[in-house]
Amino acid sequence: MKSLIFGYGLTGQSVERYLIRNNIDYLIYDDSREIVKNIDEPKLFKSQDINSIDQVIISPGVRPDNDLVLDFEARKIPIRTDIDIFASRYEGDIIGVTGTNGKTTFVSVLSNFLNSNGMQTITAGNVGTSPLDLPVEKYDYVILELSSYQLHYTSSLKLDLAVIINIYPDHVDWHNDFLHYATAKLKILSFLDNEKSQRKVIGSSQDVIETNLPSSNETIKFNKIKMHPELILTLGETVKIIGNQSLYTTYLKYMENTEIKYPHRMENFLHLKKRNITFINDSKATNYHAVNQAAKLISQDEDEGILILHGITKETKDSELIIEPSFKKIIIPKSMNVKLGSNDAEIIYIDTIHDLKEKIRSLVNVNQVFLFSCGGSSFSDFNNYEERGDFFKELVISLEINDG
Repeated sequence: MKSLIFGYGLTGQSVERYLIRNNIDYLIYDDSREIVKNIDEPKLFKSQDINSIDQVIISPGVRPDNDLVLDFEARKIPIRTDIDIFASRYEGDIIGVTGTNGKTTFVSVLSNFLNSNGMQTITAGNVGTSPLDLPVEKYDYVILELSSYQLHYTSSLKLDLAVIINIYPDHVDWHNDFLHYATAKLKILSFLDNEKSQRKVIGSSQDVIETNLPSSNETIKFNKIKMHPELILTLGETVKIIGNQSLYTTYLKYMENTEIKYPHRMENFLHLKKRNITFINDSKATNYHAVNQAAKLISQDEDEGILILHGITKETKDSELIIEPSFKKIIIPKSMNVKLGSNDAEIIYIDTIHDLKEKIRSLVNVNQVFLFSCGGSSFSDFNNYEERGDFFKELVISLEINDG
């Protein structure tokens, strides 16, 4: 009997390495013809192989309505993930983190903080590393970033602590509707057993589930780091569960004195001091909630805000993008389907994102913040949000704006 690697991207390749290390026979299937070209012929799954498959290890991007997935389900062949496999062999404590926005920032900041305070932690999952590629050793905590795709397929994870940062409309095309998307996110709570049912942190979730974050003003002083207060509170409550009041006090000092900066997430990559013009790359903001969070952080400044949108929107039909009043101009590619709520901003349409350079050149003045917080997926013009963010940064730098 054989395992089937379903999807041969980064996750599928990490699964292959695991199967090879453990002398498990396998075949590979991928819908992409380009990817299939690079797979050795004897390892390619063919329709006649279906009766020899005893488990499917699926990559998170594969849609649940895929015909072959439905066929395996009908045959009651187990469908597992790299998360399932890791959980079955790892005996240490695992923290699971999900949410529409802020997951990668959360797991990175939490891991860095705990490591700086004498613990041994490591991040994996949707953050970019399959847990199957982690060194075979025990940590104080493995911190898993879990997307809705991963949670949809995962069935046997055991968590010490579960975090839901927020739940807002996203990936509704993959999950069919917001309810299915939210249900996938909430599944993370099922991986807490009865003894650990209280070890959970829940942020905002559009009335899907009640938050358990406290009302606190302690985070106001952290606004200079351009991280949304909800994210800071969620981190703080997680630290309290992991440690105690002493560790939490240390966390507050850490956040006050540590620069939090990650590519493509509120990335302040250029500031012209004399003209007081700031350019921020927030390409990772692929939904309205992320844009709203970014806009609120910028609205604390007195400078004129100029918001730049881009991409394929993923919101529900009744979703509206609410923009802070400090944003006086909003630049939107004509092909973008976006529903703006009430605002007093000047709406500036450009034919394509490639016309953005000249538009920015014409708008540059003094005391401005240009926020590239897109509100949609990148795939209309780019391969991913990283490529889109790099495009924006290179475009701005190439303007060579005079700061005299």
